[in-house]
Amino acid sequence: MFRRLSAAVHRQLQVTATLGHRRTAAAAASRSHFLGFVRPYSVSSVAADDPSSLIASSLTRSCRISDHAALSISKKVQPDALDKALSVLAVLKDYGFEEAHLVRLVNSFPRSLLMDVEKTLKPKLEFYCGISLVGTALPEVLSARPRLLTGSLEKRLIPNVEFLKSILKTNENLVDALKHSPWLFAFDTRTAVLPKVDALRAYGVPDDVILVLLTRCGYALVADTDRFNDAFDAVKKMGICSKKLTFAHALGVLAIFPKKKWLEKMKNLRELGWSQNHILEAFAKFPYIVRASTEKTRKTAKFVEEKLGWTPEHTVKNPSVLALSLEKRLMPRYAVLSILVHMGLIKPCFIGSHFKISDKNFLCPTCSLAHVRVKEGGEGRVLAAGNELEEERPKLKTLTLTERASFVTNSGAM
Repeated sequence: MFRRLSAAVHRQLQVTATLGHRRTAAAAASRSHFLGFVRPYSVSSVAADDPSSLIASSLTRSCRISDHAALSISKKVQPDALDKALSVLAVLKDYGFEEAHLVRLVNSFPRSLLMDVEKTLKPKLEFYCGISLVGTALPEVLSARPRLLTGSLEKRLIPNVEFLKSILKTNENLVDALKHSPWLFAFDTRTAVLPKVDALRAYGVPDDVILVLLTRCGYALVADTDRFNDAFDAVKKMGICSKKLTFAHALGVLAIFPKKKWLEKMKNLRELGWSQNHILEAFAKFPYIVRASTEKTRKTAKFVEEKLGWTPEHTVKNPSVLALSLEKRLMPRYAVLSILVHMGLIKPCFIGSHFKISDKNFLCPTCSLAHVRVKEGGEGRVLAAGNELEEERPKLKTLTLTERASFVTNSGAM
C-alpha cells in the first residue's frame, strides 16, 4: 500500500513539475473563478501532491467516513503504517465507534493507530465489555479517556479491576468509576489507593462514603500521599462528619485544590461579609462552592442579597444556591415567585428549596412557558397578572406552589 502511494505521489510530482502543466492549471483555475464556479471542498480537491490527502482518500473509502473526518485522522497516520491504522479503525467501528469518536480518540491518542489489533486492541475492548462497559458507553468513555487503552492488560488493568471490585462490589459501580475517575485504572491502585482506603476505614469512614470517593472523586485517592494527608487532616479539623457523603466530596475537592486558590476563595467570601465560621459551615454543606469563579460568586451573592433579602447567615444555610445559574435558574424562578407574592398567594419570603428543586417539581410542563413570558413581558406585565386573577384568589390559596404557578400560566394572565 505504501509503495503504491509513493509511486502515485512521485508520478504526480513529475507531472506538476512541468511548466506547461502549471500554466494550464492556472488558466483553468482563472476561467473557473471568472465564471463564478467554486469547486466544493473534498479530499480529492486537496493538492494531489499532499500525501495526507492520498491517505485521507484511503480512509474515506475503507472506513466509510466523511472527508472532514478522514482528513483530520490522516494527519496522525504515518504513511508506512497506513494498513495498521485501517485495521485499527475497522475494529473500533465494529465495536460501535462513530466517526466523531474516532476523530476524538486519534487526536488525543495518535498512538492508538499503531496498536496491534489481535494482541492488544481487541483483548482490551473485550475486557471492558466484560465489566459491562457496553453499548454507546464503550466508545464514549474510551474516546474521551484514551488513557484507558494504555497499560498492560495482565499487569495493570486486570489486577486494578479485581482490587477495585473488592470495594465497589458491582460492575455498575466499576463502570461509574471508569466514567468519573479513570485515573484509578491508570495507576497501580493496590499501591496508590489501598493505604489511603485503610486510613479512611481506620478513621471510621464507612464503605458507602468510600464508594462515593472512588466513583466520583477517585483523583483524590491517586493524589500524592502528602497532598492527600493534608486534605484529610483539613477535613477532619473542619469537623465534617465522616459518616456523611459530603465528607467524600469535601476530601475530593481539597485533595486537588491548590492552597493558593483556597486562600483566594476564602478572601473573596470574607469580602462578601462572611465570617470564617460562615465559610466552613457552607463548605461542609456544599464543598463545590469553592469551584465557582470569583465573579460568579459575587454576582450571585449580590442577587440573593438584593432580590431575595438573604443575609450571609441565610445564604450559608443554602450554599448550593451560589452554584446555580443566575440567568437560567435564579432570575426566572424569582420572576415567577414574584407573581405569587404580589397576589398574596405566598409569603414574601424566598427559601432555598424554591431554587434548588428540579424544574419538573417547580413547574409542570405546561407552566414552563412562564419563564419565557416573564422575560418577554417584563416586570410591568408580571404585576398586571395579579389584578387579572383577583377573583381566583380563594381557589389559588388551596393549591401548592407548583399548582399555583401552573394555574397562573395556564390562565393566560402572563
